[in-house]
Amino acid sequence: MSFLEVALANMPAPTESTPGTKIIQPRRHKGRVVVWEDLSVNHMDAIDQATTPDELRSILGQIFGMSDHRDNLKNGVLMDLFVYTILHARRQNFNKEQTSAFFSIVKRTHAVCVETPFGNVQECYNYFTELLLCHGTKRPPFSVDLFDADQVRNITDYVVNTYFRHFKLYKYVFTPKVQLDLTMKYVGIPETPQPEEEEQKEEEQAGPDAEAAEQQEEPQEVESPRKKELRSLIQSQLASQVKELRQSVDEQLKINDQVLTQKLAALGEGESSKGGRTSSRGGKRK
Repeated sequence: MSFLEVALANMPAPTESTPGTKIIQPRRHKGRVVVWEDLSVNHMDAIDQATTPDELRSILGQIFGMSDHRDNLKNGVLMDLFVYTILHARRQNFNKEQTSAFFSIVKRTHAVCVETPFGNVQECYNYFTELLLCHGTKRPPFSVDLFDADQVRNITDYVVNTYFRHFKLYKYVFTPKVQLDLTMKYVGIPETPQPEEEEQKEEEQAGPDAEAAEQQEEPQEVESPRKKELRSLIQSQLASQVKELRQSVDEQLKINDQVLTQKLAALGEGESSKGGRTSSRGGKRK
């Protein structure tokens, strides 16, 4: 069982946002080259010395200040994301420069995901593809040809099948719950007093005898059959809408993945027509 599953099983309900706190709306982020920005050359030297996942967790915990990842559920989930990213880079025989870029792409995609509690899967996926393209085509200083076409497809499949497949779970763990506090004012009508003020006035007017009588006769609310039927109808309707939303998100991800694959195929054909630059470049890295 992954740390994400353990965190979801043991984590309490998401905390509510503080009243008055400005909540970031979903927004577009522009991709750029991020090599050596989160993992430097010295960091990669230390990571390469780790031979077991526990050693890798210890090194990453020191780099990013997450030494409490075994006790802190959020840091534990984030640590799992980082460790599996490094392990996948090793399986694909990425060099240090490629591993640093791949790690930063995943880390920054996660940062965009959790910056807002609102749904922003499309903005995150667009940002991820822009970051990936910035490291798959040679157009200095905007992009570098760090990954070839096959590596770009491999990274896309990995991130879609691991991170984006659990997108809502990451958002649930790392973002606060948003509660709407709506106040309406009408011109020409006096403001309605707060419930606390009304209760206080009623208690002062009623006195202790009335309070005691009210405590003795507390009516119990009985839910009518019509109200039960309405509640059931609302729940079924919400379940249907949630199901349609999930299907829509999955279909959109598939469409975006197909568009990205077509772009990468076009880039690969253009590179091969210029003398097989892609294959020669890959040979140098190995």
